[in-house]
Amino acid sequence: MERIAKYSKLKQRSREMGLFVKDLVKEFPHREDYRKLEGNVLTCANYLVLNNYYTIEEVKLAKFFSCKKHMLCPFCAARRALKLGTANTEKFTQVVEESPKLIPAMLTITIQNGEDLEERFRHLKTSFRKLQDRRRDYLKKGRGFNEFCKIEGAAFSYEIAHSNEKAWHPHIHMVVLLNDYIDIRKFSEEWKEITGDSFIVDIRKLKKNTNKNTNNAIVDAMQEVFKYAVKFSDLTLERQFEAYETLKGQRLIGSFGNLHGVKVPDTLTDDLEIYEELPYIEMYYSFIPAKGAYDLKKTIDRKALVERVDDNLIAKKPPD
Repeated sequence: MERIAKYSKLKQRSREMGLFVKDLVKEFPHREDYRKLEGNVLTCANYLVLNNYYTIEEVKLAKFFSCKKHMLCPFCAARRALKLGTANTEKFTQVVEESPKLIPAMLTITIQNGEDLEERFRHLKTSFRKLQDRRRDYLKKGRGFNEFCKIEGAAFSYEIAHSNEKAWHPHIHMVVLLNDYIDIRKFSEEWKEITGDSFIVDIRKLKKNTNKNTNNAIVDAMQEVFKYAVKFSDLTLERQFEAYETLKGQRLIGSFGNLHGVKVPDTLTDDLEIYEELPYIEMYYSFIPAKGAYDLKKTIDRKALVERVDDNLIAKKPPD
């Protein structure tokens, strides 16, 4: 199954990070937080329960233990990205149906790379806050117009990468809804005026298709925005842990304007409410470290189980 193969790769990297933290516990035995982190990350997604709703050919992730350390654990990061992307796409679809003249686009803003991640991230966050404040002032007071004021709503996230030049590269991805298309040259000048050292920005129009069940440009853009906060494949375990230590506790996602209001998901499993009446096969998977993959351990046909329960209830029912 393609999904299990994907989950196996994510879990393998998560396990490697757990073992990295385990070595840190040996080096710093007094760090109780490291000890707790080791246990959580190492045991995350050791077991999966998937429901196969065979009558509609859909498989859903029903149960698993989540460490919820999405900056360390690719498995949790992937599940979180999927949930956030789906929720924000639904919000986007609703807004576009109500305001069809708005222009959807993907906006990326960056700052100059640097060796000090904490300083670079703080610089980006402070600069972005100034940009938002200027937009807010224009909306409230009607003065100080800039290109960012063309945004009616946005959903955004910070992403942390590391370049070959051994420098950190924090940046922001946004899906935006515009009342007029942004002049990228002017916006670049405005961003440079705020940051003092950075002018690289990018904007791309997105094809407007409000069918949320279609894998269209909007769905792809939302997944790009809410994907992993760090690029696991581009970072060593040491760099990844440095990013986690530096940025833990920071809010790395957000929204404003008419795209505001989507909540961070409480759980990382799939929503199963609409499938309650359907029969399914419950599949139990266990991760095998020696193989670096999940193995199917057992299955339970929940339709057959329900039928047996119903039969027993009928047999035990007292006569009228």
